[in-house]
Amino acid sequence: MGIESSTRSPPKIMPDKLKITLKTLPKQLSIAKNIEHTVKSLRYNPENPETTLTDGFKEEFEGFASSIGIDKVAYTPVPPEFIFQDRKLIYENAIILVMEMDKKAIDNAPSSQTQEMGVVTYDELGKATNHLTDFLRENGVAAQASHPAGGFVVYPALAQKAGLGWKGRHGMLITPEFGPRQRISVIFTSINNLPDNGSNSHSWVSSFCEKCGKCIKACPGNAITEESDASSIKRTVILKEFCHGCTICMKECSFNKRGYDQIKTKNRQFNSK
Repeated sequence: MGIESSTRSPPKIMPDKLKITLKTLPKQLSIAKNIEHTVKSLRYNPENPETTLTDGFKEEFEGFASSIGIDKVAYTPVPPEFIFQDRKLIYENAIILVMEMDKKAIDNAPSSQTQEMGVVTYDELGKATNHLTDFLRENGVAAQASHPAGGFVVYPALAQKAGLGWKGRHGMLITPEFGPRQRISVIFTSINNLPDNGSNSHSWVSSFCEKCGKCIKACPGNAITEESDASSIKRTVILKEFCHGCTICMKECSFNKRGYDQIKTKNRQFNSK
């Protein structure tokens, strides 16, 4: 049982560098505690877990998720190439959770306000992810939580596969609702009949990003690079020695500056000329 990484899997991507301050220390300790809980709580998985979604449970789950601060929920099977090298999942079906980041704090980057908001979002999403994982177990479903500050898979790629948005050149997910301003976590589950989006209407974002590149130009450390794999598909690579977690790439992203639909309309008009 389980699913392993493939030969096409990327190395583990670092989390953002979280500068420790007196203000953020309690939240960072909470993050560490909740990451530890994702491992220790596995012993509470039911021995004979449910594998099918019962009528009404999806709505009940999503209602509970919304009540504890989750903004978007989606579902998809996990491709092995999305799993970080040398990692293994217990279950191959995923529930993707999204929590919005505060726009005012992002627009103030780089600043202590931005840093503190980032830490708070990691913590709140991490706690919500564990609560939802516990909720699944209480309903007979086995689950494995993946904390937003350190997980098993490439979150933006998996969220893109689930139809939530499209991955930008900065490596972050871009959604119609929040642009690049969100954190992502995942719950891997024993349920085999989760709804699968099966399509993605956001692929046009890729062509826009190719023409834009503001995130790459704005990065003060030149930390955002791109490399092509054997199929000539570009993949974002963050040079950790040059990335300072400043969030400027998110701030300068066109989808943070303007609305998704506005950019989509302009992009369509440009391409029709």
